This record gives sequence, structure tokens and C-alpha cells, in this order.
Amino acid sequence: MGFPRYDLIVPHYGAGALTILSRRCLETIRRYSRNYRLIFVDNGSPEFSALEPEIRRHPHLLIRNTDNVGFVRAVNQGLYSSLAERIVILNNDVEAVPEWLDRLDAALVGNIGLAGPRTTARSWQGRCPAGRGAVVLPRTAMLAFFCVMIRRDVAHKVGYLDQRFGVGFGDDDDYCYRAHQLGYRLALVRDLVIPHHHRSTFRALYTDRQIQRMQHAALGKYRAKHRG
Repeated sequence: MGFPRYDLIVPHYGAGALTILSRRCLETIRRYSRNYRLIFVDNGSPEFSALEPEIRRHPHLLIRNTDNVGFVRAVNQGLYSSLAERIVILNNDVEAVPEWLDRLDAALVGNIGLAGPRTTARSWQGRCPAGRGAVVLPRTAMLAFFCVMIRRDVAHKVGYLDQRFGVGFGDDDDYCYRAHQLGYRLALVRDLVIPHHHRSTFRALYTDRQIQRMQHAALGKYRAKHRG
């Protein structure tokens, strides 16, 4: 038997409301996905046992860290373990919808290396108007990694997320920039909306002030890396 076409990497840390959102995420993945493997990376969550029964209902690989190593390192653990032709990075507070994998996959043609959906969150991907099929984005654009599909050959050439970006923020901008530098393009699937409870984990762990400081620090790291 061959490998599933899709590896879905879901990093997780949280308790309380985040456990509920993560369970919903997993339930919708199971309901609306096929030919996939779940790579669930738990960052030492205090309520992991509440999610384990649902995880085991999926074809899955479970990676458990004793501490919260952050989003970036957890995703890299998933990338290291991935074998599929299509790699999907997902936040634990999104919801899958019918045909979501097929629609993302259909956008990965020619030199398009990454594809993402519209969303319900207040971001440019939430404000973008609906349309038919996928649109190729400008070379200055990025896709947020709350939900992104990457071709395996692209991931092999671009590499891992840069761990200098810590727990998150800036890592997706950096990855998209590196993909563009290698000649790949990004696509937005305009007729696919993935609901996203934006920054649920960050807001549970940090204050708004701390998040602003983290964003500012990430911007500084990005500029230092790519603009000298």
C-alpha cells in the first residue's frame, strides 16, 4: 500500500475552550477528509487525554512533546515526519469543510507551490472577495499558515520553517518569501472558506500587549534576514 496523498500537520497546545475548538477541528477533518494522515503534534497540553480518543479515530501519527515548544518547532516536527505528496499545515482552531482538500490540491499546478483558502478571520484572506477557483497572488503576497497546502517537492526545496521566529509570527511570511525566491508562486482558492477562530492559542497564553511585542519582534527578524 502507498502513502496517503495528504499529511495534515496540526500542532496543539491548550486547555478549556481550546480543547473544545481542537476537538471540533479534528471532528471536521474526519468528516470531510479522505486519503489523509493526521500528524498531531501535542506540545504538552494539560488536557491531552480529552483529545486522544478522537485522534485515534483518524489514520494518524502522534507526536508528544513534554513542553510547549511552540508552533514553529511543532510544525517542523511534522514536516520531518511527513511522507505525503501534499502537506497541509493547520491551526488547531480551524474547521474543515466539504471538498477542502480537493480544492486546495486543484490549485497546485505549474509553478504554484502553495495554496490557501479564504477565511472568516479578520485578515486579508478574510477580506478577499469570493470568486471561482484559484487566483495566483503577486510575488509580494503571503499566505497565512492557519491553513496552507504545500507540494512535497516545494517543501523539500524550501525546507523547514525558520525557528528563529520562535513560537510563531513571521514564520509564514518568511516561508512564502523563500518559496518566491526559488521561483514558486502562491495561490488563493477564492471559492473555499475555512472558518478560523483567529489566534485562540496566543490569546490564551499572552496578553494583547505581549502579542503586539511579539509581532514587532518578528517583523524585525524578518527585515534583518531578508533586507539586511
